[in-house]
Amino acid sequence: MTDTSVLVNTYNHAPYIGECVDSLLAQTRRPSEIIVYDDGSSDGTVGILREYGRRITLIEGKRTGRPPHIAQANAIQCAFAASTGQLVFLLDGDDRFKANKIERYAAAFAKHPDSTLVQAPMEKIDCHGRAIGTNVEPRKHIIDHLQAIYRRNDVDFFYPTSALAFSREYLEKALPLDFSDNLPLWTDTRLSVIAPYFGTVTMLPDAYTDWRRHGNSDSIRARSKGLQIRQTLMRTQVFNSFCRRHGFRTISPWRNTRLYLQLVRYAVPVPIFSFFYDRVYPGNPSKGAQ
Repeated sequence: MTDTSVLVNTYNHAPYIGECVDSLLAQTRRPSEIIVYDDGSSDGTVGILREYGRRITLIEGKRTGRPPHIAQANAIQCAFAASTGQLVFLLDGDDRFKANKIERYAAAFAKHPDSTLVQAPMEKIDCHGRAIGTNVEPRKHIIDHLQAIYRRNDVDFFYPTSALAFSREYLEKALPLDFSDNLPLWTDTRLSVIAPYFGTVTMLPDAYTDWRRHGNSDSIRARSKGLQIRQTLMRTQVFNSFCRRHGFRTISPWRNTRLYLQLVRYAVPVPIFSFFYDRVYPGNPSKGAQ
């Protein structure tokens, strides 16, 4: 049976961290280990975590004023260094796992042992834990992610942090991350976009994670139209940098039709964009395009 590790990164998640850890302890298949890295919380998060005693491994970090994406990378890297599992789950401290997540992901990993990444959509919940929809994106549900990257000149085929589980073999090659490009991209993106070069990306159709949507969420703040364009360009830059280092073919963002859709959305009024997307744009998932 595959050993599993859950790496929880948290900072000032006192209202949610109990639910987060409890969801791991209530799994139909318990993780082999739960490692929580706290980045110097000042709101009582650490006190709550200490109450779990030996049921978790708690790493109490110190707040250093690093940018959030660097702090998160450090948290994940420190937690990974303390872990031993062959299938490694990532989890933000304000999210939570559904009861059968580890069981289902581990089964998928056993069925596809060449997987570098197992992922699935997430169910969105509000600050009170109430369901408010899913983040299913049909374009991410593909069989061959590397082929899709080159066919569409796009690398955005991956779900956010708490949806992801990586093989230990892959993380040992990919970590620590190199931030010398000074791009404010998060760890999930940097790990995901190059994962298809190391093995299979296994997609599960159903949601096994509750993704918290609240005012302090970084992903909420990242929804601005201008930032989405910059993120598309930055993702491509990170992918291409990796390809150049290893002699692989690069992609062109200017052949990415989704980038042009983002540009149209940024430039035109909402009613015009909505008409274009609903009636004209061939990539609209409602038209059945994959």
